[in-house]
Amino acid sequence: MTTRTTPTTTPTTGPTTAHVTAQVTAPTAGPTTARATVRGTLGELWRRVLRVPHVSDDGDFFALGGDSFRAAQLAALIGERLGVPATAALPFERPEFTAQVRWIEDALAVSAPDEAADEAAADLVAPAGPETAALSTQQEDFLYWMFESEPVRDIGSCCTAIRITDALDVPLLVRTLNALVLRHEALRTVVGGDGTARVVDDLPPEVAEAWAGDEAEAERIVWHERMRLDDVIAGPLVRALVVHIGPDEDDDHVLVLAVHHFAFDGFSFGVLLRELGLVYSAFRAGHPSPLRPLPITYADYCRYTRTRWPANQPYWDRVLDGAPRDLTPFPGRKDTAMFSRRRYGFPIDAGLGARLAGTARARGATPFMAVAACWTWLLAEWTGTTDVVVMSPVPGRTLPEHETIIGCLVQSLLMRFDASGGPTYTELVERVRQVAVGAVAHQFHAYQDARRRVPYPSRIHYESFGAPHFPGLLSEPFPFPRDQVELEWAANPGELDLSAPELIVEEQRDGSLRCAIVYNHYGYDPATVAELADAFLGFVTAAVERPEAVLPPLRAGHGN
Repeated sequence: MTTRTTPTTTPTTGPTTAHVTAQVTAPTAGPTTARATVRGTLGELWRRVLRVPHVSDDGDFFALGGDSFRAAQLAALIGERLGVPATAALPFERPEFTAQVRWIEDALAVSAPDEAADEAAADLVAPAGPETAALSTQQEDFLYWMFESEPVRDIGSCCTAIRITDALDVPLLVRTLNALVLRHEALRTVVGGDGTARVVDDLPPEVAEAWAGDEAEAERIVWHERMRLDDVIAGPLVRALVVHIGPDEDDDHVLVLAVHHFAFDGFSFGVLLRELGLVYSAFRAGHPSPLRPLPITYADYCRYTRTRWPANQPYWDRVLDGAPRDLTPFPGRKDTAMFSRRRYGFPIDAGLGARLAGTARARGATPFMAVAACWTWLLAEWTGTTDVVVMSPVPGRTLPEHETIIGCLVQSLLMRFDASGGPTYTELVERVRQVAVGAVAHQFHAYQDARRRVPYPSRIHYESFGAPHFPGLLSEPFPFPRDQVELEWAANPGELDLSAPELIVEEQRDGSLRCAIVYNHYGYDPATVAELADAFLGFVTAAVERPEAVLPPLRAGHGN
């Protein structure tokens, strides 16, 4: 999960070897909205979600910057503003503006909505008590995972480093961070020794300073800071280190920000940095915080998503029925009961990246789906199985007001892909697209239950480029380790770690892709991971050069 990244993540689906076609659900809304308002309202929603000034009748949702994340937001807003229960499949099945207008107009003529289900779901949700924090499904799963073994496992922190070549007032930074911790309850949510979470009134951030003679020394200090672990039981959850570089310390600094992952996700970094810049600038000018009250609290969000669980659960029961718990056999995986992350990085140049994205667009898919198809084929070839379950996160922010919240809102979606029958790349992309859209449409679910059914999926993490900076100050990203390599986890007593490697893809501004395979270094040799990376690049090349041909077998002869 980085700084303000909006992963075009997509998720899971289809039972065993069958595929669940993610079609737009039959609308049930009644004629509560005049048809004359549909075009204007939908145009407003497109502008709001896509952040564009104008939408024409022949506008295409994806050509204007849409992705699966924005598709989910648009569907939620259509339901809220127009009374039509759309899903994220709508923009994929009908990307054109006028086609969506016609679909909504037809939907409004069908029938009145049945509000009983929503009311029943709301009744299932008990508000958080005064001693208990409202938690997202990911946080509940984190708690279960942390406390299911001894000693208690640590998730680690989300971290970023920013070089500031400007005057930086450290006491003012402390004051600003304090204000943001008070504003966002998730940053004051700690875990008790018994595994319960609660929000505390006062949990100030930890802010420290260090001095480096040059950039190389600053990098060493940042590395050690990245390796530090936070204490989710006692707190603080937010910490900052300001490293002053060189003899002239007034205008050369590195700011390292870390927040415990239990309370935070990658999308939250964008929110945190934006608010940090606004409040710091206001305080520096002698003004109060310019931030408006949050339109929705983190507790409100958690309760809102929980009301969606009952309606979505049958979908996940169907998708995960009989799903494999792990990718076994996985050639090259060694028996181990310990886990520690390592990363093998490799690039995809801008030319190949652009061709891959173009291949996806021509087939009504997103760049994530194009990448997921190649990774799925690699896993199927490597393991010899055609029933492949992959986990991928989505931001979980289906309404624009959710984008103002800091917390662990991420929704982890299990994608179940069918690679049987020797499909062409085009056919596999279509299967991936159906799975992904269906999972995004049902993203609010009890992941803590789903993970126990499939504890060892492979993973794909796709991120759009978002360079971290300190708004209002001259700043740019500073290199730092992505993983806390000194963080180790033990498998449950009597069990082995059966994790499969994870694919991380970061989309850069020039169209290139910065890729990495993350793996358990106790379970895999670097040579095995390098072979996986080479095979993935081979599949990407084959996909753009021969999308209508059957993808080639692995050169190494793994799998089938």
